Amino acid sequence: MDAETAIRLAVKSGKTMFGAKRTLHLLRTGSPRVVILAANAPNQLVNEVDSLAKANKVPIHTYRSNSWDLGQVCGRPHMVAALVVLDPGDADIAALTGARKK
Repeated sequence: MDAETAIRLAVKSGKTMFGAKRTLHLLRTGSPRVVILAANAPNQLVNEVDSLAKANKVPIHTYRSNSWDLGQVCGRPHMVAALVVLDPGDADIAALTGARKK
């Protein structure tokens, strides 16, 4: 299963939250299964997510394209710079939990 299919399936059948503020909040208070960032996410967001994810041992996946494309994969009509997967549903999140690409 490729990353786009896994993201699409997680959004449809699992529990996901969109947005930078929610992502940071959940990294501070909860324990998401994986964090997904768009390739063009702001550096400040990337740095904050990196430090919080390392502290909580949450894997980060950087989506290969920009936030407009990530929004489209998620079925949203807007940009998505960051999202968290709380419950993958039917998705195989192993496709997303590999080493973070820079």
